[in-house]
Amino acid sequence: MALDFTLLTEEQIWGDNNGNGQLDVMKRYGTKVAPTDLAVLLGSYMTGGDDRTSEGDLTCASWSASSFWNGGVRCVCSEGGEDWNDALKREVSARPALPPSEASKISPSEARVLSSGIRVAEYGEYPQTVADERTSAKLERLHDSRSLRPTGKNYTFDSAGSEDYKTSFKVLLYPEYEMDGKRYIRVLGCPADSDSKLSTGEQVEEGQPYWVQVQPIEWLVDESGWMVSKKCLFTGIQFDTERRYDGDFSKTFMKKYLDTYFAKEMGHEEIVAQQKRGKVLTGLSARLEEMTNTETIDVIKEKLRVAERGRKTPTDPKRMEEAARIKQVRQARDVILKTLQEAQAAGDEKLIQEIINMDIVRYYDSRHQIQQEKVQQRRATRRAQRKQGGRG
Repeated sequence: MALDFTLLTEEQIWGDNNGNGQLDVMKRYGTKVAPTDLAVLLGSYMTGGDDRTSEGDLTCASWSASSFWNGGVRCVCSEGGEDWNDALKREVSARPALPPSEASKISPSEARVLSSGIRVAEYGEYPQTVADERTSAKLERLHDSRSLRPTGKNYTFDSAGSEDYKTSFKVLLYPEYEMDGKRYIRVLGCPADSDSKLSTGEQVEEGQPYWVQVQPIEWLVDESGWMVSKKCLFTGIQFDTERRYDGDFSKTFMKKYLDTYFAKEMGHEEIVAQQKRGKVLTGLSARLEEMTNTETIDVIKEKLRVAERGRKTPTDPKRMEEAARIKQVRQARDVILKTLQEAQAAGDEKLIQEIINMDIVRYYDSRHQIQQEKVQQRRATRRAQRKQGGRG
């Protein structure tokens, strides 16, 4: 299930008239926020001066979830103060946030602690930083020659022009590609103005292709349980389809976009699926390893002995051992097949492949094959002996 993302309110960003309600991370980190390179390429408004975040990054304008008295949307300007923008605009960036009820559902990895004492965690992933010149050139060559391998994943943005306020959302898909173990998307530059600069200091050129690497998302973790992305992750999406905003964020197009596209494409569902696959694989490995210990073999041999007690000619110890081993392998294969059937019923192709690729599965499969070959060889030997005896 996708996470329920939102944007911070004006109180959480700046506090109310009495200074109450402001998140501690906003006090310590500051209200100025930087855009990712992706957001800049998609047309983010940026500072015209030299305003920087507490980490030294150039800043941008970002949406809040609150309305302005004139029906506009309250925003954080590049200087970190309060401003407003028309809800139809696309040049303001978005900084997703997770309330405590949603943040408690995930297990982010601890990335680092800033000098201000703010914890930074990583969870999910998203295209963020433009690739270096050499990597970009290589990617572009491979792309032009159609030898770059797509992963099958896409990121969804708006194909409407940044100043086309009357046109509603039109899906524009950016395919994800993999090269040398890293993933990228190809974006054509769409600068908001001459202030649109990447993290490299390079000014964005209209229509030029840029390669943006998919990276872990960093989140500022507030003591209250709130998590807010350290940077604005995307731009180019209208806050709403109506010019006037009444302050109900749940009804806006921005909320719909967060729910429909961002929440799925940032990787949460895949993380959950991977965790489930990990549990299944761990359980399967433990079950199979249990079957390899000598106690299990001894138990099988004892059962075989009980079954053999009524025979006039008891089975010799060597054949008894072999029979126990074969039965052990068959039991293990039954466990593997049952797990595979459950994965197939769930439609989890990745889990199916991971089970097939497990070393222990290959071990049992080869062992079973060897035992079957031995059985076939013995049967062939007996048939040959019977034929020779008949001719004699």
